[in-house]
Amino acid sequence: MPKPRVLRRWAVNFAFTLPFLIFYGIFILFPVVQAVLMSFFNWDLLGSTREWIGLENYTHMLGGTGLVWDATSMWLVRLLCLVCGVYVAVKAVRERDLNSGRILLIVTLIAAAIILGIHPGDGGSWSDPRFWNAMKNTAIFTLVSTPIIAGLGLIYALLLQRGGRASSFYRAALFVPYVLPVSVATLIWGYMLNPSRGIVARFTEYMGWGTISWLSDPQWAMTAIVVTTVWWTVGFNLILFGAGLQDIDPTLYEAASLDGANSFQKFVNITLPGLRHATVLVLVTQIIASFQIFGQVNIMTAGGPGGTTDVLVRYIYQTGFRDTQLGYASAMSLVLFVLMVFISLIQFLISRQRSR
Repeated sequence: MPKPRVLRRWAVNFAFTLPFLIFYGIFILFPVVQAVLMSFFNWDLLGSTREWIGLENYTHMLGGTGLVWDATSMWLVRLLCLVCGVYVAVKAVRERDLNSGRILLIVTLIAAAIILGIHPGDGGSWSDPRFWNAMKNTAIFTLVSTPIIAGLGLIYALLLQRGGRASSFYRAALFVPYVLPVSVATLIWGYMLNPSRGIVARFTEYMGWGTISWLSDPQWAMTAIVVTTVWWTVGFNLILFGAGLQDIDPTLYEAASLDGANSFQKFVNITLPGLRHATVLVLVTQIIASFQIFGQVNIMTAGGPGGTTDVLVRYIYQTGFRDTQLGYASAMSLVLFVLMVFISLIQFLISRQRSR
């Protein structure tokens, strides 16, 4: 039986953590449980309809009529998934490091290569085609923006690590956009991309490329969203990578120089391994933020033109608050939540195994 002194210490610790537990339960745990329950109901926002429908929301979201599997459907994306899966498997076998994270990643890539071949055949259709369009646009935005933002953050951090009189100024200048609200950042770029008076339009005309309607042209609308997001958020990753670079022991670079290593060899063998934890943090936070994109699209393009920039969070928002279908919106939110947790779990497992 614990001693009275130990019980007293436990009671004090619990008393200090109780306010956090209360707020966590009210504002985090309860909404999640409520969303799970609502996803099994035909739940109206006004509360007039609360009908149990089981898995109907999920079958409507993910199902369709006349679905077939075709080897040529999205063949490039599926081939990329298959090649990446084979590469990870071969590398794991060569390094004799087939850990749980790599196994999960290999299975996921192969499963994605198979599942992405399913599509509506002749005369068939998805039950909710807008969901799949929004999911596709969200995935495209994530796959395009995440490497650019993470890569630029690393490059800027490496350049500013060298120091100099203006390094503090450039670091602050790159980080300041991240402090701005999304409404301000999008309004700035909306004005710059204006085809009649924006500075980008003036530049394209000067270069002889003509006037580009960035936000109303289906070919360029998503590009405008990506550029705005990169400018707005790259400063945050710069700070994370900069902090990671500060943790690398400088004597490692000195020893490598004595051994005759060049700059590229130092970067590959010292800098990248030293930034492993920072890289995982950047990728996880960036992927989660990219899947949750809403403000840029809602303000700059409103999902247009023709649904080319319609993203999942905006569709969830409109379904729940405009169409008052909270049950279906909750089901889509849970699918998005599970997807983000799954991706984060893969990255976490791989990072943990490597750190060992």
